Amino acid sequence: MHGQFRKRYTQTTQEQKMYAVLEVLKNGRGRKELALELNVSVNSITTWIRKFKEAGENGFSSYSQEEIMRLKEIEKKYNEQKALELLKKLPIYIHLKNLPYPKMVKKL
Repeated sequence: MHGQFRKRYTQTTQEQKMYAVLEVLKNGRGRKELALELNVSVNSITTWIRKFKEAGENGFSSYSQEEIMRLKEIEKKYNEQKALELLKKLPIYIHLKNLPYPKMVKKL
């Protein structure tokens, strides 16, 4: 029954991580006290502080800045392609709506 007594930690947001880092660095609060308050391990807070010192707030992200920019570019291209496909269908849709029997025409 080893896992029965294992402490379960919660998922933390970037805001919570930033709060913990600032509390330790600026206000001098103890890591153990904050760990209990946020229901995280002391090692997590230590890691967040190290990442913050290395890369600022961006250090909390699991993705690199290059990866974020690459994903945003892919998303932008996808949205442009989707809009282009809709525009291509628009003249057909307008034409079909003006037919004398629109109830017989399937919606696109």
